[in-house]
Amino acid sequence: MSAFVITSRQIRAARGLIGWTQGHLAESAGISRSTIAAIENETANPTQDIIDRIRNVLEDNHVEFLAQEGVRFRHAEISYDDGPEANRRLLEDIYKVSSQFKSDTGASDILIFGLQEEDAQKSVGDFLTDHVERLQREGLHEKILCGPDTRIFVARRSSYRRLDELHPSQNPIHIYGDKIAVVHWRPKESVITIESKAIASAFRAMFYQIWNMKRGIEGDES
Repeated sequence: MSAFVITSRQIRAARGLIGWTQGHLAESAGISRSTIAAIENETANPTQDIIDRIRNVLEDNHVEFLAQEGVRFRHAEISYDDGPEANRRLLEDIYKVSSQFKSDTGASDILIFGLQEEDAQKSVGDFLTDHVERLQREGLHEKILCGPDTRIFVARRSSYRRLDELHPSQNPIHIYGDKIAVVHWRPKESVITIESKAIASAFRAMFYQIWNMKRGIEGDES
């Protein structure tokens, strides 16, 4: 969240941008419609808590507030990393973002689709074990949909479920916080990351549809 305080005009413009009535905004922010009306008409002196609640629900619905009273839709941010140790930087980002996401929302899941641990081990070596251990210490939980022939398990067996099939060209997809990241191993290791709450939420829902239909790995440690 930016440091500047949003204005009544920004609140009114943001509400119009996403097609919300004053009642809708009031219900979402947990305050009265008359309070919203008074703020927008500049006849109220709201507390910082009320302003923060209004701002949070609007930002959660893809509004971005800009300096000088600007308002716009927040577009997905896409980044591409093909430098040395791109996957290691992804793991660092997963740990940092997921830890903050858990603190903010209580959600502790990190979802990975189509992972073959052999590729991950070749990429970062022993750091992979260190990464898994720090996730566990932080109370973060990986759920991994792996290939049917997977034999290497770095996390707890309870973290894995097998897909019926996995095409050899499938690149692993990581879903964490409001981000998704696709790792390409060949011809050169690279990571494409998209930051978007809407996209991450959609991928999370699709992941769980598959996860809930699959059985756990035999030899579960839990």
